Amino acid sequence: MVYHNIVLIGFMGSGKSTVGKTLARQILKDFVDVDTVIETEQNASITEIFESKGETYFRDLEQKCINQLAQKKGQVIATGGGLPIYGTIPEHSLIVYIDADFDVIMKRLPKHERAKRPLLDDEAKARALFAQRIDTYKDKAHFSVDANQQVHIFIHLIRDFVLDRRVL
Repeated sequence: MVYHNIVLIGFMGSGKSTVGKTLARQILKDFVDVDTVIETEQNASITEIFESKGETYFRDLEQKCINQLAQKKGQVIATGGGLPIYGTIPEHSLIVYIDADFDVIMKRLPKHERAKRPLLDDEAKARALFAQRIDTYKDKAHFSVDANQQVHIFIHLIRDFVLDRRVL
């Protein structure tokens, strides 16, 4: 199959944006973050969108955004943690799962970053949500990378996978 874009999926805080920026730079491609695009277009944070218009409205925005982004080729796209659960990722996208354990994610995310993620407010609920989503992430991914190790190591693994298969 010919892939037009690399789409990074995983639980919120798993490192999709950090990995995406570095990976895109290393393989000389554009990086786009779905959440950032939505926040810019809506002139509001994800938390504000959730609070004022609800999760369903936000999920519709996510789907429209990924569909629009997929019209262009040669990008590394970071999705929100719920997009693969509630939406679909366009065909011809190489889907890479950033597979980090819940405790690793929580350790990496400073408190001010957790505050930006409305679904992380309650750690017990977030842990249950993580458990619900993990199988879907695994099922949708073409390639999974163990993100419990140092970030530069697993970025290298993704880059090698992409370059060895001449994905883009």
